[in-house]
Amino acid sequence: MNDHRSFQRFAAVTAIISFPLAMASDVLLVYVPNFSTDVAAVPSLMLSAGGDGANLLRWGMILDMLGYYLPLLPVALFLQRWLRPRNPDWVRFFTICGLGYILIGAIGAVTLAAVQPSLILAYGQASVEEQYVLETAFITMWNMVFGGVWRLGGALVGVWFFGIGLLVRDERRIFSIVSMILGASPFLGSLGMLLGIKALFLLGAPIFGILAPVWALWIGIDLLRKPVQIAAA
Repeated sequence: MNDHRSFQRFAAVTAIISFPLAMASDVLLVYVPNFSTDVAAVPSLMLSAGGDGANLLRWGMILDMLGYYLPLLPVALFLQRWLRPRNPDWVRFFTICGLGYILIGAIGAVTLAAVQPSLILAYGQASVEEQYVLETAFITMWNMVFGGVWRLGGALVGVWFFGIGLLVRDERRIFSIVSMILGASPFLGSLGMLLGIKALFLLGAPIFGILAPVWALWIGIDLLRKPVQIAAA
C-alpha cells in the first residue's frame, strides 16, 4: 500500500498531543522542589516533598515519558520514510539516534516514576540513620538517570534534531533553524555541567525543555496541513 497518509495523520496527532503532556510534566517537575533551580545539583531537595510531592513527582515523570518520548516514535518513523530518498545513509543514522533517544528517555522517566516517589515516602518516616541510606539511594538513582542515561539520550537527540534541520532546510527554513537550535541545546547543557558553569546548563536545559514540545506541536500541525508525497519503495 503506497498511501502513507493515514500514518502521517497518526504521527501528526501523536506529536500534537505530546505538547500539553510535556507542558504539564514541566509544571509538575518544577513545582515539586518549589521551583528551585538547585535541584539538578542537589537532588536531595526532592526528599522533603512529602507524600503529595511524591505523587506529583510520579505523575510528572509519567507525563514526561508521554510528552517528550513515546509520542515521537511515529514521528521519527514517518520522517525516516519521508526523508530517506534525500540521503538514505544519513537519514538512517539520524533516525537511529532519534529512536535511541526515545527508548533511553522513556526508560529513564519510567524508572524515576517507579523508584523515586517510594524513596520520598520512606524518607519522611525514617530514622536519621535510615534517612542517610535513603538519601544516598535517591541521589544515586537520580544521577544514574540524569547524569548517565539522559546525558546519552541528550547527545542522541541533539544529533537527530540537528540532522532533521539540515535535511529540511530548503523547504522549511524557519523550522530547520529551530530544529538545529534545538539540536545544539543538549550539548550546551552538557558542556555547562562538564565545565561546572551553571549558567550554561541553565541556558541549555530550558531551551530544550521549551523548544522540544514546540517542535513536536509544529511538526504535528505541519503534517496535518501538508500531506507529504512519498514515492513507493
